[in-house]
Amino acid sequence: MPYSRAAVDAPFGAIPHGKDLGSHVYRTDGPAAAIYWGDFVGQMADGCVETITSATASMILGVAAHYMAAGATTGIAVYDDPDQEFMIQDDGDTTPMTALSEGTVVSTILTTGSTTTLRSAHEIDASTAAVAPTAAVGHSLKVLRLAEVEADSYASAAGSPRRWIVRVLPIFHQLATASGI
Repeated sequence: MPYSRAAVDAPFGAIPHGKDLGSHVYRTDGPAAAIYWGDFVGQMADGCVETITSATASMILGVAAHYMAAGATTGIAVYDDPDQEFMIQDDGDTTPMTALSEGTVVSTILTTGSTTTLRSAHEIDASTAAVAPTAAVGHSLKVLRLAEVEADSYASAAGSPRRWIVRVLPIFHQLATASGI
């Protein structure tokens, strides 16, 4: 499992971390694109759940708890608790995330998942780390800390992705009742 190995460049989407705060099944209407396990998903205007893409980016309902093929209408389980923590990889591109990245807010790269593993390819866009959220950039995640699997080994150069523990910011979570960070 790539998400259990340190410093490996293998995006896997978001997976619940720490206590699993539960999931709920939501309606789908046969989405045009598959929903991959670990994708950030949102409830669209018609009430159905779909993977968030750059074209649909808006509020986050949660993270898909399993894979769903395009066109399926069985419903999908979503880790939807606003307090759920997730582990996710950064892209490790031009700007490495360091100890100073803890407490920042970041955007996600919403790449289509793997048709082989049926896992998401969503990851943190390391170059977007900032102190305060900017809607235009889509800062939707709060970086809480480096994942334990990394053993306090922060990236020292670009091209060294790491796993992080994050939470969806309340102002971007569809079920959150509070605003702010």
